[in-house]
Amino acid sequence: MSEGVVIWRCAKCGLGAFPEPLLCSRCHGHAFATDTVREGVVEEISVIRHMLGQENWQPRRIASVRTADGQLITVGRKDESGPGAKIELYQEGEAPFGHAKGSP
Repeated sequence: MSEGVVIWRCAKCGLGAFPEPLLCSRCHGHAFATDTVREGVVEEISVIRHMLGQENWQPRRIASVRTADGQLITVGRKDESGPGAKIELYQEGEAPFGHAKGSP
């Protein structure tokens, strides 16, 4: 597990993006540098109840999270906090997750 979630920032105008884009949506630049966001606010929660082709699938919670500078990213959730909750972001492998601030 690593602290924060990697996003990509346009080298020309500084706009953050997730996942990595081909072109900046603001200035159409094509060069990006990585940055890390460490917290956000949950805007919406969904549950993935089944996955085609998967046996023994367990429901999984995901959330749309707004970071401090405006990116909207989708992360996995392992706790029960809902919309409006401030969460800390982290990565497990390549997957982004979030948990309520102050919880493990």
